[in-house]
Amino acid sequence: MTPRIGELRRRIDIEAAVETADGAGGVSRTYEVVASVFGRVEARRRRETVDDGRAVGVVTHRVTMRRRADVTGGVRLVVDGTRYRVLAVEDEDPQRRFLRCLCEEEQR
Repeated sequence: MTPRIGELRRRIDIEAAVETADGAGGVSRTYEVVASVFGRVEARRRRETVDDGRAVGVVTHRVTMRRRADVTGGVRLVVDGTRYRVLAVEDEDPQRRFLRCLCEEEQR
């Protein structure tokens, strides 16, 4: 369903990964903000995974925003200090005006 513009009221920072050599043969990954947009964030489902023997809750979200060519799987979205990893990007409407990003909340 195509969102109304008034529904896109959450500020979203789009971050891209930047890899630099760390001097020891590896790379260091940081993120930099490439754009700030407005969108809608919806919690979709909750599930748990096991990490190092402990249960970790992972919340999957759907983020809707105006279409942008630079939003692809692998970028990071930040909303009110919470980081989301984009897993997949779909068209929200047939006119290709909006994107639907399927995201996973990153644990700190």
